[in-house]
Amino acid sequence: MYAALATIAAAARSAYADGSNLRVHSSGIVHEVAMTRWFADERMPGPACMVGVSGWDPGAAHPDRGPVTCRRCLRLTGNEPPGEQLELFATAEQDAAADGEDSTANATA
Repeated sequence: MYAALATIAAAARSAYADGSNLRVHSSGIVHEVAMTRWFADERMPGPACMVGVSGWDPGAAHPDRGPVTCRRCLRLTGNEPPGEQLELFATAEQDAAADGEDSTANATA
């Protein structure tokens, strides 16, 4: 039995040996790959963010050459592109501008 698990794990590792990323089933999200502990202490490629993969089904994930799009994987690996930070509270200038835009829009309507 252990030989069969070792063969499955080796085949999975070789599928990602060229640096491919990982996609789970037909999801639109591409994950960074990390080696995770599987049955019988074998190592299997899995999502770096550790998102669940169909109960450790080795056929649930497959290599993908596209760029990593999982925000959690990007954050964990330090590769997250800078994004626009949303403000929790508007500034007084933004409130005044919004009020001016609303009154102009209402006056012309």
